[in-house]
Amino acid sequence: MRWRIIFLLPICSCVAAQATDLVPTDIMPPADIVQPPADAVTPYAGYSVGYDSNLLRLQNSAAAQAMGLGSDLSDTTQRYLFGLAVDKTLSRQHLTANLNVTKVDYDHFGELDHYDKNMAANWNWHAGDHFEGNIGANYSQGLTPFIDFHLLERNIRTEESAYADGSWLFHPSWRVRGGLTYTKLKYDLVSQQPLDNTRNQSELGLDYLAASGSTIGLQLRHTHADFPTPELDNGVLVLNGYNQDEVKAKIDWLLSGKTQLHFLGGWVSRTQDASQVSNFSGINTRLSADWSPTGKIQLTVAGWREIGAVDDLSTVYSLNHGASLASAWQYSEKIQLVAQYKYQKRDFGQSAGTGTLGSLNQNDVLRDTALSVVYNPTQRWRVQLSGIRSTQTLKSGAGGFVSNGVTLNTRYAF
Repeated sequence: MRWRIIFLLPICSCVAAQATDLVPTDIMPPADIVQPPADAVTPYAGYSVGYDSNLLRLQNSAAAQAMGLGSDLSDTTQRYLFGLAVDKTLSRQHLTANLNVTKVDYDHFGELDHYDKNMAANWNWHAGDHFEGNIGANYSQGLTPFIDFHLLERNIRTEESAYADGSWLFHPSWRVRGGLTYTKLKYDLVSQQPLDNTRNQSELGLDYLAASGSTIGLQLRHTHADFPTPELDNGVLVLNGYNQDEVKAKIDWLLSGKTQLHFLGGWVSRTQDASQVSNFSGINTRLSADWSPTGKIQLTVAGWREIGAVDDLSTVYSLNHGASLASAWQYSEKIQLVAQYKYQKRDFGQSAGTGTLGSLNQNDVLRDTALSVVYNPTQRWRVQLSGIRSTQTLKSGAGGFVSNGVTLNTRYAF
């Protein structure tokens, strides 16, 4: 599950993304994205308060008491946000940046008080009529989600990335593209240092651009991941680096003016440095559809089968099968209603190998539901009220959790 407890997360990037949902299905509740006016520098500030009935995602109050935390699993969180969004155009070059800091205070578990820090900067460059691309960097620092990490410790996670990509339109209907991405992930807690890693990713693709606006392409991707600190697995120190190669088809099909289909799928091969028995080779696919039956209603549906890390909390991987559904209704000029649902089944069996880092007992099902009301009193002022329910069901053994929450946040752009 990729949702994190971040109520205000301004994002600013012009990276050529993969198929994007018209209505967000992975971020619950939907993030407040600050989009500054063209050629403007926009300061903004926000405040949010949220209640979570099970902040640490524990099974029950007995589990909390066993950890010496008492029987109260709930907490109320306040967040104070300050940020700056930049949008500048110089000739055909487009520069964007977004920086923000959030002070996070917990009413019950005060040990977790911290600051969230986020930065994104991008240069969307153009050279003539046939060459364009992006160069940028991202930085994020915040508390690690409690979905798979349940200790009452301030486990701050810092992620840095830098990227460069470009494309060449060598024919009106054909485009070749490539890119490089470097990512570094680091945890503050000594116990989590075996999860620190760096990833180098390279990608090459070829696209056919149809006159209708649809795109059909093929992309190759290679990822090398290095985990410098060994992890103790059943008494043995294991280096968890890996190499992953992908060959995938990428399709963005404009079925009509109201319907778009997105597909990314193909063969993925992952080779672990330490344990060959944990290697993966198979099909990964993701299919989504955006539908706008009217000017006021948007619907997104998605399904996938792919391998993925466990919120970067584990060096093992899971084979995920999932589906999501989201809908937005523009009730009036100032009011929007958003409903979201996500289901994901995680299977760790193939990554288990002969050690303890992956286990059939970890197999689970995650369900997330969110209902949000977004109110924009003015163009610069936004208010959002959301209700969220998250559950985890283990396929074998005791565990899992149920969490219900409500958040109210407001943001003003000056």
